[in-house]
Amino acid sequence: AEGASVYPGPYKATADQQAAYDKAVTCEGNTITFNLAAPSTDFNYTVTLSSFAAVRKDADTGEKYDDTVLSDGPYKIESYVKKDSMVLVRNDQWDAATDTFRLALPDKIVYKFAQPASVITERLMADAGEDASALSPDPVDTTKLAVVFSDSKYEKRRFNEFDPYVRYYAINTKKVPNVKHRQAILACLDRDALRKIAGGEYAGDFADGAVKPNIGQDYAPTGLWDSLLGDKVEATGNVELGKKLIADAGEAFPNPLVFDYGKSEVADKAAAAVVASEARCGITVKPNGLEIGGYYGVVLDPAKQGGMSAGGWAPDWLNASTVIPELFTPSGGFNLSQYDDKAFNDAVAAAKAITDRAEQAKAWQELNKQAAQAALIVPTRFGLEQRLVGSKIGNAYIWGPYGSWPYAILSAN
Repeated sequence: AEGASVYPGPYKATADQQAAYDKAVTCEGNTITFNLAAPSTDFNYTVTLSSFAAVRKDADTGEKYDDTVLSDGPYKIESYVKKDSMVLVRNDQWDAATDTFRLALPDKIVYKFAQPASVITERLMADAGEDASALSPDPVDTTKLAVVFSDSKYEKRRFNEFDPYVRYYAINTKKVPNVKHRQAILACLDRDALRKIAGGEYAGDFADGAVKPNIGQDYAPTGLWDSLLGDKVEATGNVELGKKLIADAGEAFPNPLVFDYGKSEVADKAAAAVVASEARCGITVKPNGLEIGGYYGVVLDPAKQGGMSAGGWAPDWLNASTVIPELFTPSGGFNLSQYDDKAFNDAVAAAKAITDRAEQAKAWQELNKQAAQAALIVPTRFGLEQRLVGSKIGNAYIWGPYGSWPYAILSAN
């Protein structure tokens, strides 16, 4: 009734629960068939997630599976020391003729765990010995950013590209139901101050909605800060517009606005900037700093969530079907805005069913614009990430959906 699956997984399922699963998913030889409850035009993307990786039953060891992975890929585990290292070597059971996507260029991959970010950056900058064939999923240490991005010797090895995430503050539409009040929050906020606190230009570009440019065709500029709120809003805010929106609302702003965020030194400074900038329009913000480990346990509980909550979101694959429905409909898993509008919900459902990909992209663009105009979130940054690789690494770039390297095609000459 609440939308969860009746199937708890293969290790806990009763006979009846397993029967329900077997009705939905069948396996015959090398073919797995998923019988869906409703059409899903991008289900092929869904099954690319690692959670869909099939494991032969006789090799399934449950929680111990990580120790003895049965590989059908180009590499296999030669050695694995938890929290220290893992060495991958060529899998003699793999045939390149059956796998044209993964180039499998390196002969061996050595992964070192738990390396300090500062040490990783120093080693990659030095580019000596085996480190010339090294890379890391971790960003450049912040203390070295200025050097790495000003010295031309790193020009061919450095990357400053979008990560997968949109950073935003979700506005709880149950606590702030008047759209003019929500729009006033956007107009008053000093987004420039927030970006400077987060790291300046390296922290990201100013965001204009929930959909990010590196998702591809589903993104189009919303015009949020140009005209969507009724006037132009600079990155430092538009106080006069904010005051006008509150006056146009026809009722007093529901002060105080409780602002939930995960506590840290940087987040505390950002919260102070939110308080100061919103106060310019007569909006009283009450910061509610929460321990990071328990943050989502609070904000995902409607009874505990405040009027505005810090959030971040990335698509599961290159389709805004994993953004708009998730963030702004009751069926989504991360609707911090507590938004439930029938017309919007119906339009989202219709967009999900569109089979023409270009037509579907236009629908997502329009829905992203509607969400921006309804001020369901305050989009603050399209996050950027800075990385460095060794000089012998080839085919490297930051892959948009997961912010990862394109491991399937990397080389180390």
